[in-house]
Amino acid sequence: MAIKPISWLGLNLGPKVGEDDVIVGVRVVPVKREGRTIYGRTLNFGEPDNGESITVNPGDTLIFRPGFINVSITDVDRYSDWGPDGYAPVANTIWSWLIIPPVTQPREKYHYLIAAARRLDMAHVHCVGALDGLKASSGQPSFLKQRVGMFKALGHAESMSIALNRAFRMIQNAKTKVAVPTEVNAVADRAQIIRNAFEHIDERAAGKARQEGPADAMTVFDQSDFFQSGILRYADHSLDIAAEVVPAMIAARKFIVDVVVHEGSTKTTSVEIKWTFTEDPEPIPMVHLNAAE
Repeated sequence: MAIKPISWLGLNLGPKVGEDDVIVGVRVVPVKREGRTIYGRTLNFGEPDNGESITVNPGDTLIFRPGFINVSITDVDRYSDWGPDGYAPVANTIWSWLIIPPVTQPREKYHYLIAAARRLDMAHVHCVGALDGLKASSGQPSFLKQRVGMFKALGHAESMSIALNRAFRMIQNAKTKVAVPTEVNAVADRAQIIRNAFEHIDERAAGKARQEGPADAMTVFDQSDFFQSGILRYADHSLDIAAEVVPAMIAARKFIVDVVVHEGSTKTTSVEIKWTFTEDPEPIPMVHLNAAE
C-alpha cells in the first residue's frame, strides 16, 4: 500500500520530526525512480506547477541530492498575509530567510534588518488602525461615540509616526548597495518632525520645541485635518497617511527584502538528504537546517 503522496518538504530548526519549528515548506516533485530508490527535487522558481507529487511505498528510499533542495525568498514570503493596501508583515520573512543556511550576513546586520522590519510592521499596524479608526468613527450614530473613535485613531497615528520614523531612519542609514526608495526619502524628514512633536508632546503642551516657536509647538494639538482627511500636521509640515505613508511603507518593505537577497534570492542545500519509509508511523519529510548547511 502506497504512503500518502509527498508534495511538500518542510525545513525546520530541530532534528525531531513533528516539532513545531518549521521555517518554510517547499514544493517537491520527482526526478526519477531506480528500483526502491526515488530521487526528488524542489520545484524551480517560476516553473509551472502541474500538481505532480512524489509517490513512495513502504521500504522505498527518497533522496534529494546536493543542490536539489532550493529555497527562494518567494517560498518564504508566501506565508505573508497581504492586506488590501498592498502591504504584508515582513519581519517573519526576513527572520526566516536569514536563518536558512547558508547564513552569510554578519550578526550585526542580521539584527539590524530584523529590527527595521519589526518597526516597519508595527508602523503599518498603527497605520491601518488610524485609517480604519477614522472610517469607523465617522459611522458612529452619536458625536460622543465618534469622538471616542477619533481619539483612538489619533493614538494609532501617533504610535505610527514614532515607529515609522525609526524604520525609515534605519533604512536610510543601512550600509547597503540597494538604493533607498524615493518614496521613503520623500517623507522621511517630515515623518521625523511630526514624530518629534508627538513623542515630546509634553514639551509642546508648554509651548516648547527645539526648532519651532511656541505658536508652532502648539499646532500639534490641532489635528482637524487628520480627523477629516487622514493628514497629520505640525507647524508647516504635513503627512498624508493614505497617499504618502502607505506607498512609502510598501517601498520600504521591498527595500528590506531586496537587501537580504542582494547576495542571491535562492539558497541551496549542499548535502544529500534521504529517508527510508515504513508504513507505520507515516513519515513527514523534514530537513533539519543544521544538517543542511
